[in-house]
Amino acid sequence: MVDLARLRRDRLGKVQRAMAAHGLGALVLTDIVNIRYCTGVAVMPLWTAVNLAHYVVVPATGEPVIFEYGGAEFRQRAHWKDVRPSMFWQARVTDSDSPGKAAAWAKQIRDVLAGRGLAGERVGIDTLDFNGYAALQALGLELADADRAMSHARIIKLPDEVELMRRACAVADTALRDMEAAIRPGISENELLATFWHRLLAEGGEHCFTRLIVSGEKTNPWLHEADSRQVRPGDLVAIDTDMIGPEGYVADYSRTFLCGERASAEQHDAYRVAYDFVRGCSELIRPGLAFSDFVARCPMLPAAYREQAYGVIVHGIGVDDESPNIPLPGDPYTEMPEGEFKENMVLAVECYAGKVGARDGVKLEDEVWVSAGGPVVLSRYPYDRKLLGHT
Repeated sequence: MVDLARLRRDRLGKVQRAMAAHGLGALVLTDIVNIRYCTGVAVMPLWTAVNLAHYVVVPATGEPVIFEYGGAEFRQRAHWKDVRPSMFWQARVTDSDSPGKAAAWAKQIRDVLAGRGLAGERVGIDTLDFNGYAALQALGLELADADRAMSHARIIKLPDEVELMRRACAVADTALRDMEAAIRPGISENELLATFWHRLLAEGGEHCFTRLIVSGEKTNPWLHEADSRQVRPGDLVAIDTDMIGPEGYVADYSRTFLCGERASAEQHDAYRVAYDFVRGCSELIRPGLAFSDFVARCPMLPAAYREQAYGVIVHGIGVDDESPNIPLPGDPYTEMPEGEFKENMVLAVECYAGKVGARDGVKLEDEVWVSAGGPVVLSRYPYDRKLLGHT
């Protein structure tokens, strides 16, 4: 049973311990994911993702000071004592002097820090705009990056967090069942997306942060998104769930289905490559295994599939994509992180298998909890037996 009051308290404690480890006296958070992690409350998260409408000051000790969207303060006051109305400074919201408004905002923040005896401490910030950052800097505050401390706090999951991630995967499993059942010649990718979204919303999920449902030639290369294309007989249909589930926890895994009864040899081959890679990588994961040793032991992708391979083979998952990010060997965009798998990490293990110039590609991915006894797959939706070649 998840205890949300305990979860709010314990997550704040994790953040404050991470702040101490990184030498931060306070955080000023504007990122909606970080705010939710520290307070347990999300107000209009899609709108506030692009509009600076609420912010939180997290001191090294004690409760946060929360500035919430005007009229929604009651949402936070149900859980926290010091909740105040926020102010706006972005031009698209205020239609006035943005630098001047930002200066007033920064003085508001400085007053809070001074009231807690933290005005001379290092202050971590996350996703401020230019005017907000410049205004804090102009007041002489010592600013630092909040992201490393927040990442440190979020990487190891509490028992309540693991349970919420299990629930998020269960919601995604149910939505996938409806989506797979809807696959037929003539249905559009947009209709399949709507089917998936309908069920996830009905089951307590919140939204998806991508539209990665594609079919046919749009499965190769990966990262096309859903549009009006209609599914045809023999098409592959691939999805990356990328779903925000109950209480903001992510279900991030992928499945590929066949529209029809008989897959081609090329479809079988791509599916088997992705399946063997994801399963082989997942089975290796256990506490204490160094990331570098893990990569050295991972299955090798056949040469024909390497050019378009997904660059990251494992990444952390929680309330967002998180650390660690472990690249496919040779990927030029992601550095190999130092460290090792630790108990109560939750990870997405993924593979894209598509040959350059081929019609079809396959995306598979699982969500894996690193338990004391080894890997536990939280994403329970079955693989497509027609594509695996099973009868």
